[in-house]
Amino acid sequence: NPDTSVLEGENTHFPEYNISITPQIGRAIFWWNTVQRPGMDGYHPLMFLDVDPRMRHAGMPVIEGEKWICNRWIHPIDIDFGVKGRLKGE
Repeated sequence: NPDTSVLEGENTHFPEYNISITPQIGRAIFWWNTVQRPGMDGYHPLMFLDVDPRMRHAGMPVIEGEKWICNRWIHPIDIDFGVKGRLKGE
Protein backbone atom coordinates (compact mmCIF):
# COMPACT_ATOMS: atom_id res chain seq x y z
CA ASN A 1 0.00 0.00 0.00
CA PRO A 2 1.48 3.39 -0.96
CA ASP A 3 1.68 6.03 1.71
CA THR A 4 -1.38 8.22 1.22
CA SER A 5 -0.58 10.70 3.96
CA VAL A 6 -0.55 14.34 2.95
CA LEU A 7 2.88 15.97 2.94
CA GLU A 8 3.40 19.42 4.32
CA GLY A 9 3.70 22.57 2.20
CA GLU A 10 3.32 21.21 -1.32
CA ASN A 11 0.01 22.80 -2.33
CA THR A 12 -0.76 24.37 -5.68
CA HIS A 13 -1.90 27.91 -4.89
CA PHE A 14 -4.26 30.04 -7.01
CA PRO A 15 -3.85 33.62 -5.65
CA GLU A 16 -6.73 35.14 -7.65
CA TYR A 17 -9.14 32.80 -5.85
CA ASN A 18 -7.15 32.60 -2.59
CA ILE A 19 -7.28 28.79 -2.63
CA SER A 20 -4.65 26.11 -2.30
CA ILE A 21 -5.11 22.53 -3.44
CA THR A 22 -3.32 19.77 -1.59
CA PRO A 23 -2.10 16.91 -3.81
CA GLN A 24 -3.31 13.40 -3.06
CA ILE A 25 -1.98 10.16 -4.49
CA GLY A 26 -4.15 9.02 -7.40
CA ARG A 27 -5.84 12.40 -7.87
CA ALA A 28 -5.41 15.14 -10.46
CA ILE A 29 -6.55 18.70 -11.01
CA PHE A 30 -7.44 20.21 -14.38
CA TRP A 31 -8.11 23.77 -15.49
CA TRP A 32 -8.25 25.79 -18.68
CA ASN A 33 -5.67 28.58 -18.71
CA THR A 34 -7.27 30.47 -21.61
CA VAL A 35 -10.29 32.76 -21.81
CA GLN A 36 -11.57 31.03 -24.96
CA ARG A 37 -12.38 27.35 -24.44
CA PRO A 38 -13.71 24.49 -26.55
CA GLY A 39 -17.50 24.41 -26.44
CA MET A 40 -17.92 28.18 -26.03
CA ASP A 41 -19.95 30.20 -28.54
CA GLY A 42 -17.68 31.50 -31.30
CA TYR A 43 -14.83 29.15 -30.41
CA HIS A 44 -12.74 27.80 -33.29
CA PRO A 45 -9.67 25.55 -32.93
CA LEU A 46 -7.57 27.87 -35.11
CA MET A 47 -8.42 31.08 -33.25
CA PHE A 48 -5.90 32.89 -31.06
CA LEU A 49 -6.39 31.95 -27.39
CA ASP A 50 -5.92 34.64 -24.74
CA VAL A 51 -4.33 33.69 -21.44
CA ASP A 52 -6.73 33.87 -18.49
CA PRO A 53 -4.74 35.73 -15.81
CA ARG A 54 -7.12 34.47 -13.10
CA MET A 55 -5.60 30.99 -13.52
CA ARG A 56 -2.14 32.13 -12.43
CA HIS A 57 -0.84 29.56 -9.96
CA ALA A 58 2.25 28.44 -8.10
CA GLY A 59 3.58 25.17 -6.74
CA MET A 60 4.40 25.84 -3.11
CA PRO A 61 7.67 24.51 -1.64
CA VAL A 62 7.73 21.04 -0.12
CA ILE A 63 8.49 21.21 3.59
CA GLU A 64 8.43 17.49 4.30
CA GLY A 65 8.66 14.50 1.92
CA GLU A 66 8.64 14.81 -1.86
CA LYS A 67 6.20 15.85 -4.54
CA TRP A 68 6.02 14.49 -8.08
CA ILE A 69 4.10 16.34 -10.78
CA CYS A 70 3.16 15.69 -14.38
CA ASN A 71 1.92 18.35 -16.78
CA ARG A 72 -0.28 17.55 -19.76
CA TRP A 73 -0.77 20.39 -22.18
CA ILE A 74 -3.95 20.00 -24.24
CA HIS A 75 -4.22 21.89 -27.54
CA PRO A 76 -7.21 22.04 -29.89
CA ILE A 77 -4.95 21.39 -32.89
CA ASP A 78 -1.69 19.52 -33.44
CA ILE A 79 0.97 22.18 -32.91
CA ASP A 80 3.95 19.96 -33.68
CA PHE A 81 6.75 21.29 -31.50
CA GLY A 82 4.97 24.44 -30.27
CA VAL A 83 5.96 27.15 -32.73
CA LYS A 84 2.99 29.46 -33.31
CA GLY A 85 1.79 29.46 -36.88
CA ARG A 86 3.84 26.42 -37.79
CA LEU A 87 1.68 23.34 -38.13
CA LYS A 88 2.93 19.84 -38.77
CA GLY A 89 3.66 19.36 -42.45
CA GLU A 90 4.24 23.05 -43.25
